[in-house]
Amino acid sequence: MSFAQFSNVKITGIATVVPENEIDIFDEVQYYDSIKKVERLHKMVGFHKRRVLKKDDTSTASDLGICAARKLIKEMSLDLSTIDALVNVTQRPDFSAPATAYFIHQKLELPESVLAFDVNNGCAGFVYGFYVASNMIQSGACKKVLLICADTASRGIPIEDRNEAPVFGDAGSAILVEYSEKKQLSYFNIESVSSGFGAIIRPNSGTRFPYQLNFEFEKFVELKEDKFLDSKGFEKNLFSPFLDGLAVFDFTIKFVPQSIKRLFEKFNLDKDEIDTYCIHQANKQIIQTVATACNFDLDKTPYTVFEKYGNNTMCAIPSTICEVLKEKSTTQKIKLFGTGFGNGLTCGSCVFELDKIVNCGISNYVRPEYYQTPEEFISYWKEKLKG
Repeated sequence: MSFAQFSNVKITGIATVVPENEIDIFDEVQYYDSIKKVERLHKMVGFHKRRVLKKDDTSTASDLGICAARKLIKEMSLDLSTIDALVNVTQRPDFSAPATAYFIHQKLELPESVLAFDVNNGCAGFVYGFYVASNMIQSGACKKVLLICADTASRGIPIEDRNEAPVFGDAGSAILVEYSEKKQLSYFNIESVSSGFGAIIRPNSGTRFPYQLNFEFEKFVELKEDKFLDSKGFEKNLFSPFLDGLAVFDFTIKFVPQSIKRLFEKFNLDKDEIDTYCIHQANKQIIQTVATACNFDLDKTPYTVFEKYGNNTMCAIPSTICEVLKEKSTTQKIKLFGTGFGNGLTCGSCVFELDKIVNCGISNYVRPEYYQTPEEFISYWKEKLKG
């Protein structure tokens, strides 16, 4: 069953961090035919600024998530012994095993009693994570769940690739989900369109990729050097991320609005009661197209997060809450709609309330004390392997 309703779950705190490094589309005119094309893309698609890690910064998604979590824990004066579970939503884990959640658990110095696990998801990751945390709380198994959503979506995309580079940003979000004594309703609809499984994918990222587990390093080098041009003239190899833009756009325009409508119809929800529509910040054009197809009030549907930070995938909804609703969410009760859609292909939508939460807003990521340069990382693990 893709529908779910919860009555005793609430978000009490949220924080988001982004890299300090900012790139402006107007500083990349050399990659376009003319400044007029850049201006058109800015006006129609919303391309403007994005926050991404610098090329020489080897921070991972988990580092961003830990930074956000530390900020949230400090702002809420949170007693770590009251946390029951850590749910880490990621599509770029630090290692194939063990789960990155254990690394985060260690760095946050959480008690041994805290359950920790990863959820593999992309753009719909916040909705998936919130759904999992809500289930755990509604069942009575947990009272407090720390939800981490973090991604380094810009990684592996050459700056010359104008199909993807201007789109993606990096971010990490931390959300505290708690049991509510007072009735607080939330509604979910999550659907999977797995016929589009290969529409957004990194072919070399797992064990199905040949040579991944057999340590055939010569083959890796050979494939790295085997470069070819795609249909738009961008240089690629089998280590490049793949995005079938037309397939994803078709899914977004045809399936996503219908999935959203099913949520509202199933639970007889009133659109007029929604204060803000947090539609996944894929780009301005997609946000407005989905909103229009669903008959949402465009004045209640912000797209400024994409213009300021880029598409930071699973952090898009938390970023919207932190940026657009920072003051409002801390002073009053508001009702939100959130939807995320992307790789899988999947669409997850929810309606929920925020009632005077701790909203830390969006702040700059600060490298943690445990950060290692590539040389330090290699040296450390060489010594470990030597025994």
